[in-house]
Amino acid sequence: MRATFTQEQLEIAKTVRSLAEGEGVTARDALDGGWRAPACDGPLLRDFGLLGVPEPAGGIGSDLIDLLVAVEVLGEHLVPSRFPAHAAAVQLLSGAALPVDVLEGARVLTPVMDGTTLVRYAAQADGLAVLRDGEAGIAPVSGVLPRESLDPSVPLSDVAPAEPDGLVPAGAGPWRATLVVAAELCGVAQGAIDLAAEQARTRQQFGRVIGSYQGVAFQLAEAATARKAAWDLTLYAGWAVDNRRPDAEIQVHAAKAAAGRAAVFAAERCIQVHGGMGITMEADPHLFLRRALVLDAVLGAGAWHRRRVGALRVAARSAARSA
Repeated sequence: MRATFTQEQLEIAKTVRSLAEGEGVTARDALDGGWRAPACDGPLLRDFGLLGVPEPAGGIGSDLIDLLVAVEVLGEHLVPSRFPAHAAAVQLLSGAALPVDVLEGARVLTPVMDGTTLVRYAAQADGLAVLRDGEAGIAPVSGVLPRESLDPSVPLSDVAPAEPDGLVPAGAGPWRATLVVAAELCGVAQGAIDLAAEQARTRQQFGRVIGSYQGVAFQLAEAATARKAAWDLTLYAGWAVDNRRPDAEIQVHAAKAAAGRAAVFAAERCIQVHGGMGITMEADPHLFLRRALVLDAVLGAGAWHRRRVGALRVAARSAARSA
């Protein structure tokens, strides 16, 4: 795989970052006023919906990494957009040709995996991308019961999905959808690290900026290392899925587990670096922790993905010994 991003991928990140930085609706707004669609929702859903979609599903040859780059930026800025959930739903359904209105963002979907009833943006979606026994299809939104979300900028609801229309083999769709969540978690980790680093550069104690103390610097270094490892693993997993590598499945599970752990760890370290102020509602570190904890549970908690990695490794070793 390429060790660097292409010029097109850099342009995607730059464009999405411009949208994110200019967004007036923030994660903090949802704490008091509840979720409302950010202005960037329209351009993201309309103009970026084909990112990472395979050509047989209606795509234009874009790599999955193109999509992961865009979603990572949104996570970094905690943008309360439906786009990452919709993109994960599209990837879940990518085993067959997708409806044009879905690809163009006119019909917004959110993914529902096997055995899941608590779904993000269900009340704000036009349909559900449902995975059932290895097959995927689109179902109408039904039986929606809003629940209190730890992160109000990512509203959660219980749903009772109806029978999906036109079930088709999901193929690599669940892996692709999982990597979208992993990429967003990597972005959350980076945003928390950036916020903590700014505090470490500007806050002074005993006549020195606190970042000069090892107890602070080491925490940030550990968070940055964990985030970098998770992001590299997510990118490699995306490449492995696109290229049908035999290790793709295990890499996807490892990436999701690593990304969730990195995001939660970075957000916790961000709170620590902010000291007593870090645990107050007025400070922003808790916003990153909220998002990290919610996303870590989406499409399989980190603990479940770690168990899958172990099971797959044991199975591979057993197969190698018996060969």
